[in-house]
Amino acid sequence: MNILHINTECGWRGGEVQMMYLMDGLRIKKHNNIISAQPNSVLVRRAISNNFRVCPVKMQGELDFKAVRSICRIITDERIDIVHAHTSHAHTIGAVAAKIKKIPFVVTRRVDFKVARNVFSNIKYNYLTNKIIAISNAIKNILINAGVPQNKIAVVYSGIDIAKFNNISNTQYLYKEFNLSKYSPVIGTIAHLTDHKGHKYLFDAVPDVLKKFPNTVFLIIGKGELEQALKKQVKELDITGNVIFTGFRKDIGELLSIMDLFVLPSHLEGLCTSLMDAMLMKLPVIATTAGGIPEVVVHKETGILALPKNPKALAHAIIQLLSNKEEAKKMGERGLKQVNSMFNVSRMVEGTEKVYMSRAKFVFGRQ
Repeated sequence: MNILHINTECGWRGGEVQMMYLMDGLRIKKHNNIISAQPNSVLVRRAISNNFRVCPVKMQGELDFKAVRSICRIITDERIDIVHAHTSHAHTIGAVAAKIKKIPFVVTRRVDFKVARNVFSNIKYNYLTNKIIAISNAIKNILINAGVPQNKIAVVYSGIDIAKFNNISNTQYLYKEFNLSKYSPVIGTIAHLTDHKGHKYLFDAVPDVLKKFPNTVFLIIGKGELEQALKKQVKELDITGNVIFTGFRKDIGELLSIMDLFVLPSHLEGLCTSLMDAMLMKLPVIATTAGGIPEVVVHKETGILALPKNPKALAHAIIQLLSNKEEAKKMGERGLKQVNSMFNVSRMVEGTEKVYMSRAKFVFGRQ
C-alpha cells in the first residue's frame, strides 16, 4: 500500500515522534510511506536520514489551495492509495486533495480541544473525512459530542519504544551540570512550555512542597512560548533555587533515571507519551484528570490523579509520595507493566494498519 503522510509542523514534538514510529513500523510490514511536510522542517530532515521518500510542500494554514494542488500532484505521481494527515492544518489540505482524487482519507487527532458544531466542522469531519484515529477515548467522546458519527472514529493509543532506555549512560554528569545532591528529591516534568501543560499550577504548588521537603528540586524539561513568563513566576514565588529550566534535551532516559517522581499538571491533554516514558522508567506519576490522562494513569495504582488547575491537590499528592517511598515504588512497578502491555509501538502500528485495511468499507459516498 502506498500511504501519503501529511504533517504541517516545523518542530519535533510528540506527534512527529509518533508519525516516525508509525512509518518505521509500516515499512517493516512492507507498506510504502511517502511524506509531505514543510520544507526544511525537522521532520523532513529526519525522514530523509531514515531513507523515507519525501515530497516537501509549503503549507500555510488549512485553506491553502496551492498546497492542495501540490498534494494532488503527489497523489497522482506516487500512486497513493490512502492519505493520512497528522496535524490539524494538514487535515483540511489532505482531505480536500483526497476527495478530489477519490481516495480514502484518514486523520489522527491528538488533542482534546473542543470541536465546534458548525457547517465548517461538519464538512471537515464528516463529508471530507473517511476515518478519524483518536489517540484516546476522551478525544473520541469530544468528537462524538461535536456530531461525528461513532463509526467514523477508531481509538488507537499512542505507543512508545519500550526498549529505548535500555542503554542509559552514567548519570553523574547531570548531578554536576545542575549542581544536584543525591540526597535531594528530584521531581521532573517533560512538556512544551505552553498554557495547556499547566506548569504555572505546578509552580504554585512548589512552596507547599518545600515546607515539608525543603531540598526538593524540580526539573522543567522543554522549551516553549511561555518560558519567560514561567521564569518570572518562579522568581516572584521565590523558588528559583529549587526550580531548574533545562531547555530542550535529548538525554531523556538519563534525566528520568535521576527523578523520584514525574508530574504532569496539564489541564488539556490528548494522552501524553511523556507519561508513558516516565512509567517505562518505573517512576510513580502525578498527573491530572484532564483528557486522556486517566486512560494512562490508574489512580492510586500507577500514580495519583488530581483535578486540573489545583495547586493544593498537586502539592498534597507530591508530599504523599515523597513521604511513602514504598508506595511510590510499587506504583512505578505497576506502571511499567501497564506501559508494556497497552502503550507499545507495535500495538499502535497494528491498530493504524487495521484502520487502513478497512478502507474498502468507507469508499467515498458510502460507509
